[in-house]
Amino acid sequence: MPKKIIFLDFDGVLNTEHYQNLLCYKGEPCQDEYGTLFDPDAVEQLRRIVEATNADIVVSSSWKILGLKAMQTLWDARRMPGKVIDITPSAASDNWLLTADLDDLDPATWQGKGMEIASWLADHAKDDARYVIIDDEHVILDSQQQHFILTNSHDGITEELADRAIYILNC
Repeated sequence: MPKKIIFLDFDGVLNTEHYQNLLCYKGEPCQDEYGTLFDPDAVEQLRRIVEATNADIVVSSSWKILGLKAMQTLWDARRMPGKVIDITPSAASDNWLLTADLDDLDPATWQGKGMEIASWLADHAKDDARYVIIDDEHVILDSQQQHFILTNSHDGITEELADRAIYILNC
C-alpha cells in the first residue's frame, strides 16, 4: 500500500480569519502557549481527511521553524487528528537536485514550499506515494498541481476541499 502524506500549512488552512474574528468579537483568547488557535471547523475537516485516508502529516507551514518536536507537542496538546511525522526541509536536498529538471524551474520556486515538498518526497517517499498539499497560497511547482488544494484564508479547509483531498489520496 502506498504511503499517504498531507503536506499541511497552518495559517489560512487551520488558523482561519473567520475563527480569529469570531474569537476577537467574543473577547475570547485567540492563542494559547503553542500559538494562534485553530478553527474547530477546519480541524474537523482535517480529521475527516485523516480518517478516510490514513494519511500522515508533514508540516510545510512556517510554524515548522519551531522544529519537529514542537509541532508534535502542539499536535498532541491540542488533540489534533492524525500524526505529524516530519517537517519539510528549508532547502533543496541533494536527492532532489540530482533528479530535478532545473531548466523547467522558475527561479521564484527555488526557495518556496514546492521545492521543499519535492525535496522531502525525494528523500523520504517511494514513487508510489500519494500526497496532497493544502495551503492558502499558490506555492507549488507545476508538477505538483494535481496534488494541490488551495484554501482561502477566511474559511480554511472546507467540506468540499476535504472531499477533494480524500479523492486525491485514495485514488
